[in-house]
Amino acid sequence: MTDHTRSDLPTPMVEWSYRISLSAKGLLGLTQLLAGFLLWLSPGGSVQRLIDWMTRNELAQDPDDPLAAKIIAWASSLSPATENFYAIYLLGHGALNFGVVAALLLRVRGAYHVSIAILCAFVVYQLRRYSLTFDPVLLLLTGIDVVVILLVVLERRQSGR
Repeated sequence: MTDHTRSDLPTPMVEWSYRISLSAKGLLGLTQLLAGFLLWLSPGGSVQRLIDWMTRNELAQDPDDPLAAKIIAWASSLSPATENFYAIYLLGHGALNFGVVAALLLRVRGAYHVSIAILCAFVVYQLRRYSLTFDPVLLLLTGIDVVVILLVVLERRQSGR
């Protein structure tokens, strides 16, 4: 084991950003696991009913709310097959996210390389899927994954691991 000099260690801002982003990613993974499980167990059309319930008050106050209208249009376009896809995707993505975060926080040997490979694979898959469906949720997930990849690379370079 080598001693790290002060210049070898990540800057406090990078370390803080890295740990906060990993914690958020871990929480996102747990949320995805829970959402995927609930979606898998729910009857068809549950997303549409949930969105209708969530936007009811906003539309009562402003019937022309463009964001609410877009969310409702997105939810109404979901088929049962798409809901099943999201259930399976959320379960898998959530489990892998949580595993990656746990390995990185525990500093498991090789976790940096494996996590970057897994996250890059998700980015490629999500962009491919987006090119077929134009689902904005996939762009959001891709953006989160890209930020985490950049922070993992930056933290790894600064820590010398």
